[in-house]
Amino acid sequence: MRSEATTAAERDQVNPQASRDAAAALWKQAGITSPIDEIDAAEIYVPFSWFEPMWLESLGFAEEYAGWKLTESGATAMDGRIPVNCSGGVMSSNPIGASGMLRFGEAALQVRGAAGEHQVDGARRALGHAYGGGSQFFAMWVVGSEKPSN
Repeated sequence: MRSEATTAAERDQVNPQASRDAAAALWKQAGITSPIDEIDAAEIYVPFSWFEPMWLESLGFAEEYAGWKLTESGATAMDGRIPVNCSGGVMSSNPIGASGMLRFGEAALQVRGAAGEHQVDGARRALGHAYGGGSQFFAMWVVGSEKPSN
C-alpha cells in the first residue's frame, strides 16, 4: 500500500508516484520482473475509461505515455496479452469502499479457475488493484494458483 498527500505540491494525478512506488514494491515482493509477461489477468480500479491506460503505465505494464497503445491494440481484452477487468471492473459496478476488495476477489477467482463467463484461460497469476482518489491511496495484491517458492 502507498499513498501521498492530497495537497502535495509535486503530486502528479496522471502518473502518481504512490502508484509507481506501490507497484515496484509489489513486483519485487512477488519476484516479478516483467509484469506484462508474468501476470495473466489484472483487476484494476478503472472508474473512467481513461484510467486504464494511465494505470497500465504506472503499474509497469507499459512505458510512460504508451498505455493507450495496449488498450487500443486489444492487448487488454479478455483474450489479449494482459486481460484487464474481465469481470467488468469498477465501470460495471463501483460500490465505494468495497470496490478494492472486489478487485482482489475477482483476481482470486481468476487464478482458481472459478471466474465463470469471464474466466481467462490458463490464468495462474493475477493482480488486484484498489485506488482511493483524494489521497492517491493504492493497495495491490498478486495472487497465484501455485504456492510461492520463497
